Amino acid sequence: MVDPLGLGVVSWWWLAILATAAFWAILVPGMPTRTHRISTALAPLAMALFGVGSYHAKHMEAAAVLAMYSFAVASIPVGMIGHRRELARRLTEAQEKGEPEDEAAPPAMLAQLLASLVVFGGLALWVTR
Repeated sequence: MVDPLGLGVVSWWWLAILATAAFWAILVPGMPTRTHRISTALAPLAMALFGVGSYHAKHMEAAAVLAMYSFAVASIPVGMIGHRRELARRLTEAQEKGEPEDEAAPPAMLAQLLASLVVFGGLALWVTR
């Protein structure tokens, strides 16, 4: 049985809940429209479904799946620190102009988000090895 960082399944459940709550508290209120808030709020659900799939398909330990979920969910708000207002402004402008919102993310935020995903992903792999 794998216990990432020596923490059991119950501890990882609590960390996953805290990571999800932080995700929602940090990202959802900053989204400019109701549609953006809903899609942002549903992102952890998509990650959780991926985790459930990994748990069943790859027969992973529950603690390892919860650890990876926690790191993944935490990486996104960290990757957006300092860029939320600019992102909200750009999303609003793109929507008003009828432009694709896919290209609204500031390049600096994308670089920071990528670095965050790499660091947190590496930590998740190291912790669950």
